[in-house]
Amino acid sequence: SKTSYFLIEGVFTCRGQSQLRIIMESDAATADAATDAAAALDRLQISDDANTDDAAESQAASSTLECKPYASTPIILCDAFYGFPTQKRPRNERVRAVSRQLTNFLQWRSEASEKNSNNNHSRVHVLGKGKDIESVKTRVDELGTQTKASTEQIIFDPDIEIRQFLDQQKGTSSTQESQEDVVYLSPDASYTLPTTCRPPRIVIVGMLIDRRVTEDRSRRRAEESLNIRAAKLPLDELRVKELSSCEPLNVDTVMELMQRWWWNCDKVEERLQQINGSDTTEDDNKEKYSKLYKKCFIEAAAYAMKSQRDRHPNRTVHKTEYSHLPN
Repeated sequence: SKTSYFLIEGVFTCRGQSQLRIIMESDAATADAATDAAAALDRLQISDDANTDDAAESQAASSTLECKPYASTPIILCDAFYGFPTQKRPRNERVRAVSRQLTNFLQWRSEASEKNSNNNHSRVHVLGKGKDIESVKTRVDELGTQTKASTEQIIFDPDIEIRQFLDQQKGTSSTQESQEDVVYLSPDASYTLPTTCRPPRIVIVGMLIDRRVTEDRSRRRAEESLNIRAAKLPLDELRVKELSSCEPLNVDTVMELMQRWWWNCDKVEERLQQINGSDTTEDDNKEKYSKLYKKCFIEAAAYAMKSQRDRHPNRTVHKTEYSHLPN
């Protein structure tokens, strides 16, 4: 069934290696009643027009930069401990589905790197039971030979528990990992990641790739099984009706969104560090750099959702009803 969407008109520009620009208007534009998610996302206009507004904002915000760059490389931790089916056919389907999602992300990142070689890649680790991880690794290697996916950019860690991995990171990181630096992404979480600062350094993504959405599964895995804070992505910032922060995105889309978000924050912080302080007040600066960081997420989410639309044009969103959204 087709649904109507409300989308803030925007111009998204990424020019050169350091240019980052998004202009979001305050009024929402109404899509036609027959417009589905795919068409609504297509209304995002991409251009190469330069604009100096963000440069001015960067200069004004530079003297109060509070979100410090990471001391270590960001990490996407793929949790494959949910258990693969024991029956041969369902298990093979799960292996193929997980492998395809990982390969989609690797292929996208390889292609993005060809356009901008200065991007710093996050580390991708896949954790799970030994037999499951070995099967996924074999399939990812096979798919990698058919695509541009660089399978060397993913690390498979069989039989290493999530908590064990995080403890190892504490020992290797140059700075002690705080609780805020690690989140388990879940659309059912009560906490939403803020957009006014860079995201946590380590995000855990559950390898839940099922035909039907099982609500609250990832949140329970995070908070009850692992005692790790669960957080949902602030998708409400896109202002697309029926695409809320409770939307369970595909694994490849989540991974792309996080990588883009980190990249955008890197670019903003590099520019802020290069600009001297300004004569504006501290309160003005805080507001301006908060807007810059918000733009980092909005651009990342918009492009990731467009990728999801391209890969899955018939099912851009999984949920079509959200009781908390306005009619």
